[in-house]
Amino acid sequence: MAFRLSFSLLSLILLCLANTSESFREPKVQAFLHPIYKDKATKLYSLPLAVGTAFSRDFVIDFNGAAPLLLNCATAVKSTSYHSIRCDSTRCKFANPNTSCPKNITNNKPTCRKYVSTSLSARPVNARLLRDTQGRTYDLSYTPEGVFVMDTGKISTLTLTCTDDATALKPIPKAFGGYIGFGNNHLSIPSQLVPMYKLPPKMSLCLPSTEGMESYPGGLWIGGGPFYYLPYLKDVSKIFASTPLIGNNKGEYLIDVKSIEIGGKTIPILHGPTKICTLAPYTVLQSSVYKALVTAFVGSVKMDKAPTAKPFSACFHSDGGRGVPVIDLVMSGGAKWMIHGSNSLVKVSKDVVCLGFVDGGVNPKNPILIGGFQMEDNLVQFDLKASKFSFSSSLLLHNTSCSIARLFGM
Repeated sequence: MAFRLSFSLLSLILLCLANTSESFREPKVQAFLHPIYKDKATKLYSLPLAVGTAFSRDFVIDFNGAAPLLLNCATAVKSTSYHSIRCDSTRCKFANPNTSCPKNITNNKPTCRKYVSTSLSARPVNARLLRDTQGRTYDLSYTPEGVFVMDTGKISTLTLTCTDDATALKPIPKAFGGYIGFGNNHLSIPSQLVPMYKLPPKMSLCLPSTEGMESYPGGLWIGGGPFYYLPYLKDVSKIFASTPLIGNNKGEYLIDVKSIEIGGKTIPILHGPTKICTLAPYTVLQSSVYKALVTAFVGSVKMDKAPTAKPFSACFHSDGGRGVPVIDLVMSGGAKWMIHGSNSLVKVSKDVVCLGFVDGGVNPKNPILIGGFQMEDNLVQFDLKASKFSFSSSLLLHNTSCSIARLFGM
């Protein structure tokens, strides 16, 4: 009897060990997740990154920028893992530099250079190409039940850029180490990570509404879902609405907003694509569209008017106000991006809120420039293979937000 009991116990132990060994087999990476923070002083969104051995800094997110990572060259070369990319090398040719390399030079070939555009510089930036490691990323895999398995161990060697042009970096506030660009081009960090780890060619963004490093961050996802934002128990991608992305040769993220609906009124958008831009703190509208939106909103909102506060032209006393109309961006294909009060009204003082849209003038490049405030606590996805833009509308409606606790360890 004792033998049978011992055998049974030993069998259970071996079974547990076998299952444990199986469960600890390294899963396939399905996505990379980067924390996103909102700076209190500048309202800019940034990613904390470790570049080589030189330093760890926060980099401003330039969602339409062509530079994978743009920092000061004097800082970049201090890294012991820094490698210059030389002219006529395979990596230089892959980058498609704007100028050809000098001929008849066999030794000490010059550094590969490329002009890259950023959203904060009026002209393309003359940048050097380099290879270095990039860390502080989090690779994710999932169990069949959708539970995250996070690993902070991945450090990837990527093609980056630096510049000696001080004027190109001047618009960046001193709190940040440079730009990180996510423009739709072959040099962007997502474009490099996707084939490296065989990820789905998708990028998802959840901007935080909370400010400062002491708060929970939002997230940038490179790769596929599912996307879980507790306490909401479902995959957020299941509530996505979608519209086509409009391609262009600058790698910008453009969509076709046909009209704006508010309070039973429709405001047509006549000319040009809508651009998505995280550097704009608030959505910018062409003047006639802006004036029509303000008129419709003021006519529908059930709150008392308050003195205006720049840059806004419609402000209200928020004490007890409940009647805030939903602003619908009606997309090509009929999908509606619903903008609720948390994404339409900006708190400017204890008792005053303002309509968080600004006048972009008579002839802006885009009739609508969707800014960061309207995207906060919304999960949006850019499916680069299907050329599709998807969005959840406000996660607050589902009792969650972009700023939830994850084991980032920072």
